[in-house]
Amino acid sequence: MEETLLILNGNPPAEELLTWRLDEANHIVAVDGGWYALKKADLLPTVIIGDFDSCKELEQIKSNYPDLEIVHSTDQDTTDLEKAIRWVETNTRTKKLIILGGLGKRSDHFLSNLLISMCIKEDWSVVFDDDHEWISRVTPASPLDIGGRKGSAVSILPLVSCSGVDSKGLKWELNNASLSPGGRISQSNLCTSDEVEIRCGEGCLMVFLSKH
Repeated sequence: MEETLLILNGNPPAEELLTWRLDEANHIVAVDGGWYALKKADLLPTVIIGDFDSCKELEQIKSNYPDLEIVHSTDQDTTDLEKAIRWVETNTRTKKLIILGGLGKRSDHFLSNLLISMCIKEDWSVVFDDDHEWISRVTPASPLDIGGRKGSAVSILPLVSCSGVDSKGLKWELNNASLSPGGRISQSNLCTSDEVEIRCGEGCLMVFLSKH
């Protein structure tokens, strides 16, 4: 299963997190201003993608890294994240997508990133990660197993109506539950085991895990 790392222009990851995720990834995609996090760590991506409204070094990058693949798209009908996902779908065999820099800074960008992630292929594992929290998408084709997080706070939030939601290893378990934005949610739950499972029969959930 190939893994692709996307670095966006939100809160930059700590170098330790960035290095760890880079070591795990088969492909590394700098998404516009996400370039700066890699530059600061003296690291290079597989490709840099965007309309380059946040990254102002396009000509410098071309000059200094002539072998680096650059996808410059000025299409304003899609976000830079959507452009990057399209590249990943076309050029890799990815089944696991890790997104750094997708949280923080502008709230509209963060919400947009979550909404876009809902439309990614259902069988992909999709994770947003930063130094303070970790967010994973759960679909019927992509259940979630969490290891080594006993005592951590976890919230299970539906962005659409979801049914057949089951959990194992939480303080307040979900058993064939129906969750929805206007109905039941599972906020501020607790991992009571180092082995937590979350499944969804229909819909799309976002699982938020605190690292503190």
